[in-house]
Amino acid sequence: MESPTLEYIIKQKNEGKVVMKKLLFILGVLLLFVSLAVLLLNLFAPVLYLPFILLDLALCAMIFFIAWRFFSVEYEIILSGGDISLTVIYGKSVRKRLAIIPINSLSELGVYDDTAYERLCRASLQKNYLFVSSMAAPTIYYAIFEEGKERCVLYFETDERGINYLKQKNSSAARAGNIK
Repeated sequence: MESPTLEYIIKQKNEGKVVMKKLLFILGVLLLFVSLAVLLLNLFAPVLYLPFILLDLALCAMIFFIAWRFFSVEYEIILSGGDISLTVIYGKSVRKRLAIIPINSLSELGVYDDTAYERLCRASLQKNYLFVSSMAAPTIYYAIFEEGKERCVLYFETDERGINYLKQKNSSAARAGNIK
């Protein structure tokens, strides 16, 4: 019997640090436009102002539209064949695979709550994978695993089918994290 493939796309919500990064980027592009415009106005004759200001505007617009996609982030989690595949999607077009984690390598799998937070703070974890829409999402799960010589934690959102799939493939990790 072939095991099912479960795929989840999680869109990052615009809140907190995400909004601040977007505002700083917009302000940075505006500052670049103004500083280049002032520089060009001081260097060239009045006859050349308009072409250079238009060139400045085109350059800033190009920088904005090329870089803006990196502020629209989605996370893709694929549960298939006993593995968890983690991919980040920028602007619905640029994909970057971060990791493929064998489910049987998970040492702990659980619901992320206050007790899990305290336990994870005490654990010596070197790397965090954050695959959630928001840390205020209604149900966040975590999984602890080894990647090379580093202990890592994955925070993710899934539904009941995803949790059942993970429990089926590694029931000892689910018991360690108190998932029933």
